[in-house]
Amino acid sequence: MSNESLNPSSLTTNGRLVAYSDSLKAGLQHGIEFTKLFDQLTNTKDANELLAASTALFDFQMDTDYVVYPHKYDANDYYLIFMSRLLELHNDKETVLHSREDNLKADTLFQTFPNVDDSEEFHFEQRPNQEGAFYVEQNSHQVIFSLNLKAKTMYFNSDTITKLFITEWSGKSDSDAITDAVDLFIQFGKYLVSDFGFNVDFNMLDAANSKKYVLAKPDLPEQILDKLFVATADNNLMLQNMDEAQGAFLELGNQIIFSLYKHATQDGESHWVITVQDPEEKYSLFDIFNQFGFLKKWFLDNLDDLQIGSKMV
Repeated sequence: MSNESLNPSSLTTNGRLVAYSDSLKAGLQHGIEFTKLFDQLTNTKDANELLAASTALFDFQMDTDYVVYPHKYDANDYYLIFMSRLLELHNDKETVLHSREDNLKADTLFQTFPNVDDSEEFHFEQRPNQEGAFYVEQNSHQVIFSLNLKAKTMYFNSDTITKLFITEWSGKSDSDAITDAVDLFIQFGKYLVSDFGFNVDFNMLDAANSKKYVLAKPDLPEQILDKLFVATADNNLMLQNMDEAQGAFLELGNQIIFSLYKHATQDGESHWVITVQDPEEKYSLFDIFNQFGFLKKWFLDNLDDLQIGSKMV
């Protein structure tokens, strides 16, 4: 029954009492509808049911004018449960979902990764005037990726990949543990593509030979290539000029080729890009920096000019 039905000027005393009871029943029924979705989120073995429940719960408002539920999860938590459950359905269990008691609401949820620094906790956050939610490292609030279940999009943030994975974590955690955590993010993105047809931009984590890592800045100072030439020579490698474009390439062994060049697009614009090519498409730019320390140092030393662009805000 609508709130207008409770207007004293339009109802008798008995009518107001009946309307009050009906509003309570409606509020309680609304709560029951929530529990059905929540049970589906936590128990279903069907990926499509999991996505449907998560999407519905993200926008679900439990409270009504007459029934208020004091203990409830944040909308962000449903994204976190979705992520954990989807990985679980695919038997990927390297991430651990934790709950921390919170007297003001339902327990606070967060994720951790085995063998990664215990202080590193992860959860989803919403941002003003932006759709979906952002998966962040809880202490720094650095965004690892954005996720929008309704629009079916996921975008990795190149800035955080550089700051957190390549720089900060490398000095705090075992390199294999970091690789395992990053691989789990990649697998989650791949499951979104295979199970639901999401549009996922893996950014620096994309190992496809066709991937072009576009630099954020349109121009590249000449000395950047000069510095790369020196770095490669110091490591007994030879940086070679490209014939078909302005730029250079480097053979790293095992048929892995690292290239930096100016790429012209079909609309007539041009951008500096980095590409990584190998026969089995196993190496992303992130993998290259992890395996070849001199390239990582060159990249970080010249990050202002070499930062990879991102669809993230």
